[in-house]
Amino acid sequence: MRIDTNHLGEKPIVGLFFGIAAPIAVGMMVNGLYNVVDAIFVTRVLGANAMGGISIVFPIQMLIFALAGLIGSGMASIVARQLGAKNTDHAQATIDMAIRLAIGFTLVLTVGIFLNMQEILIFMGVSEALMPYAIDYLLPITLLSIPITMLNQIPSDALRAEGKAVYMMAIMTLSALLNIALDAVFLFVLKSGVEGVAYATVISQFIALVISLWFFVAGKTQLKIRPFAYQPNNKILNEIVLLGVPLFISHAGVSIFIAFTNFSLAQLSGIDNDLYISAYGLIGRLVIFAILPVIAMTVAFQTIAGFNYGAQQYQRVLTMIKVGLIAALGYGLMMSTIMTLAPTAIISMFTQDEELIQAAIGISLWVFMAFPLANAHGLGCGLFQALGKAREALFLSSLRIYLLLLPGLIILPAFYGLQGLWLAFPIADGVAFVIVMILLLREGRRLKTQQYAHAEPTSSTEPNNKEISE
Repeated sequence: MRIDTNHLGEKPIVGLFFGIAAPIAVGMMVNGLYNVVDAIFVTRVLGANAMGGISIVFPIQMLIFALAGLIGSGMASIVARQLGAKNTDHAQATIDMAIRLAIGFTLVLTVGIFLNMQEILIFMGVSEALMPYAIDYLLPITLLSIPITMLNQIPSDALRAEGKAVYMMAIMTLSALLNIALDAVFLFVLKSGVEGVAYATVISQFIALVISLWFFVAGKTQLKIRPFAYQPNNKILNEIVLLGVPLFISHAGVSIFIAFTNFSLAQLSGIDNDLYISAYGLIGRLVIFAILPVIAMTVAFQTIAGFNYGAQQYQRVLTMIKVGLIAALGYGLMMSTIMTLAPTAIISMFTQDEELIQAAIGISLWVFMAFPLANAHGLGCGLFQALGKAREALFLSSLRIYLLLLPGLIILPAFYGLQGLWLAFPIADGVAFVIVMILLLREGRRLKTQQYAHAEPTSSTEPNNKEISE
């Protein structure tokens, strides 16, 4: 593996994109397989209420991941562009500032959640039947997983900013396999219940952090992890936060709408509320698993687009947009077809409870109906973040969830009940797709103008032999 990052501006785009995305996707899907296996273990060994208790805590975990992602994605956006511009010192200073942010966020989150755990769960509408499971799972996550998650985001996103996809795959794969093995030990051997599932997660996350840091210490990367090596720089801190806010808003929005959906399910009359919360928890796990390759595509997309934008290779950015959109839409169509036409076999892996299976099948139809369009929206948001365009990225990250989905979840159930709750998902995906495509077309025209302006000074003396097939 090359330590330098020049290949990001030299290799043909299609091969480069899939060369980065494929290993990350493999690692993420193995990691995501843990979530699926975890759900199977918990549902079959501990029952549907245990699955419901863990699922209803998921929005809190998403909030933790969102804050970690804010730091990591903001940092990676700056680092990728600075590497493209050959400004290594600025990239190093950015990593240093990101570490300080991670430490600060860790202290605030850990103390805040620990001191208000019971109140938070009550506010989320956790029933008496699910409350013991939720508390047992959330306590280790709060005290141990938060610090590890926050700190691990720094080396992880620094690796992806350098395009070190194979390293990321190795870390994610090992962590996921270890998590699955530890789940089996805690549940089947130690019989420790849902808290054992949480401890399995914590241990595997810690091992991943150690391995990530080792790559930097062992000289396998161009950049280094050097905490507190630079003087505090508020400008860099502000830029990290500004560029990371779109991802935070997007991920926090997932946390909010999952929590809101669970709350709405708990309040609806005429249904088995806990059954539908557990069913939605199962489908949520499948959605997370299905979206992992798209996240891998977005990581590769942002890394290549950001590096080449910093290097003023605008034609390569344009080509990356086309390749990324085709890949995201094609994959999304495949998953949508599977989960809307033949979900029974997949859902039956989790449980033999016929009521739970039928409830989950009904949810799957609506949630996966416009899955390809949601993928394209996420990729578009990632582009503007990679180019350092915080305003556009902020708008798009807010659009699908805050401006479309949440209002739909509030308004539609008043008219159509439970079905209205699920109808909000495809409507939000469709409208968001139309808007993001308009913005992408406008950005594409701007990049073409920049490409012509950049090429003009040399056009009279030497031909432009750039291959469009890049």
